[in-house]
Amino acid sequence: MLWSVVFIALLGLIIYYTLPNEARPYRWVIIAAKTIPLLLFGASDMLAGTYYRLNHNAWPIASRSLLAGFAGVALSYYFIAHLRLGYMGWIWSEFITSMFNGLLFLFPVLFQWKIIPIFNFKRRLIKKALKVSLPVVPHSYGSYLLNSSDRAVMERLNVSTQSIGLYSLAYNFGAYINTIANAMNQAIGPNLIELIKKGRWKEYEKLIFGFQTFVVFICFTLALWIPQWLPFLVRNKELLQINYLLAIIIMSYSFKPIYIGCNQVVFYFEKTSVLWRITFIAGIANVVLNLIFIPIFGITAAAVNTFVSLAYMAFAGFSFNHFKAYNKARLYPMPWLLFVIFFLGVALFFVSSNLLTKMLIQLFFITLLITGFLGFSKYQKKSKTQKIALESA
Repeated sequence: MLWSVVFIALLGLIIYYTLPNEARPYRWVIIAAKTIPLLLFGASDMLAGTYYRLNHNAWPIASRSLLAGFAGVALSYYFIAHLRLGYMGWIWSEFITSMFNGLLFLFPVLFQWKIIPIFNFKRRLIKKALKVSLPVVPHSYGSYLLNSSDRAVMERLNVSTQSIGLYSLAYNFGAYINTIANAMNQAIGPNLIELIKKGRWKEYEKLIFGFQTFVVFICFTLALWIPQWLPFLVRNKELLQINYLLAIIIMSYSFKPIYIGCNQVVFYFEKTSVLWRITFIAGIANVVLNLIFIPIFGITAAAVNTFVSLAYMAFAGFSFNHFKAYNKARLYPMPWLLFVIFFLGVALFFVSSNLLTKMLIQLFFITLLITGFLGFSKYQKKSKTQKIALESA
């Protein structure tokens, strides 16, 4: 709650100094509309969302979000189409929707669970909390650098608008894969926390292995069959010439589950001081590599740099002592890295092949994944049996 005050002050300053001249007459109204919901409901929204996710109860989040979404659309239409308020219609509809959604989440926090703040400040507690939370700031900013730096660097290097448009289109599809992986993480994240808490590392391994297998399957399938599905989504023939870019970027996001498997351990044991050395360095490396190689190899270099940076972000954490000291799961990062790189090469080589060849490649890939998953499960059972036998002896 206290941080909300600091946050809205920063947000208010940014809005104050960045609003275009046309919006100056409504400056204070816009600042109030953007900051008041955050001040009143920022903490309760976070608490409610976390509580429901950790208790495997997504329906209250989904139903409230759906209700708020419909209200937002209806209000936007009314304010903009009927009252002719222009952009202020969007501001007002967002304000009302945010207040409405905030009240819906405030009720269970205050009255059901009776989570009420205790204003008892202890320096030791605050210091400990900051020690855990502050490293997450550059960690989060590193992800921002990775997601947005490519096009910013291209503009700086005077890359043509057409090339930037092609790259942006390809990157958007990668972002969709990232969204799917993040949504799945929201679903299985509480399970991962529970497994760490109870020391059920074998089940943790199996869940991450299954998650990684599914995401790699989705990414490779999409990358291999790009010429078949892309024309259904893109009509412009010039924009269809992104097969290789799209394959590289889509496969870049197949590392997401193994990254989650490593980071979940770090977050659970609150060893966040190492995070900036992973995500932020990956973001900076992406910027530097783009500055060096885009002038030489063009937008293809940006796609390759994204792949390299995301690979570093996914696998670097396994080498840090913060992870090694607490992790007891075997997640096999190096085999997964080699596996993804190999099948990226396969996707690039066969993306323009005929349908029969692609079907055979797809069948081989599925067979390999199923065999690998069954072999991993068998190995886990054998390992568990040996452990029980040793404990009995």
